[in-house]
Amino acid sequence: MADYHRVHPVLAGSPLPAPEEKASKNSNHDNQQLPITAPRPDAPAPLRAPRRNSKRKHGRCCRCLCWTLLSLLILAIALGATAGILYAVFKPQIPKFNVDRLTATKFDVNTTSMVVTDAFEVQVTAENPNRRIGVYYLQGGTVSAAFNGTELCTGAFPALYQGHRSTVRPLVTLRGETRLDSEVAAQLARQQQAGFVPLTVAASVPIRIKFGVLKLWKMTGKARCSLVVDSIRPGTPLRIRSNSCSFKLKI
Repeated sequence: MADYHRVHPVLAGSPLPAPEEKASKNSNHDNQQLPITAPRPDAPAPLRAPRRNSKRKHGRCCRCLCWTLLSLLILAIALGATAGILYAVFKPQIPKFNVDRLTATKFDVNTTSMVVTDAFEVQVTAENPNRRIGVYYLQGGTVSAAFNGTELCTGAFPALYQGHRSTVRPLVTLRGETRLDSEVAAQLARQQQAGFVPLTVAASVPIRIKFGVLKLWKMTGKARCSLVVDSIRPGTPLRIRSNSCSFKLKI
């Protein structure tokens, strides 16, 4: 038997009843949570923060280093070329040093304390063979005399200028007081009796070379003379049996 729809009478002014289907949908929507879904495999990766361009910075450093090395190379080539031109034009020669005279003004050996108190006057000859080069001997030069490696006395080399193809003969005074060990003292006594005393006179002098009007940087001139005298007696010039000197420049 077929069902008939029932018709309910509605009074005027009363509210309409809410549809049951809509109310059920709203209640289900309030109780339902949104599903959590994983991103799609083909989804684009999230954007990262931009990083600094390290390659560009590295390239700038390499270029700066290359320019520095190139500048140093150019400077070295220029200095070498200048030195070559100066050498070809001026043809420099090493100055010559020699000890012409050696006088002992005091030489006292205390046999009890083994202390030597001495003083020498050294006549040095310095020869400049260059035609266009002058030599400045600056303050601070020292001269020393030694026996068998033991320094006996020291003095100061005078400051002076040596012109082209000239010779200077400064007189240097040396003084000292040295304690000798027993072996060196005994050897000195034997050499004195034999009339064969080896001495070494060494000089270290700061100098500057002058090429025309150009003055070079400060260098050190080192001279060394190996002497053999007959004996050391105060008040008389020592007779030099052999004399061998050398001189070199240390830049």
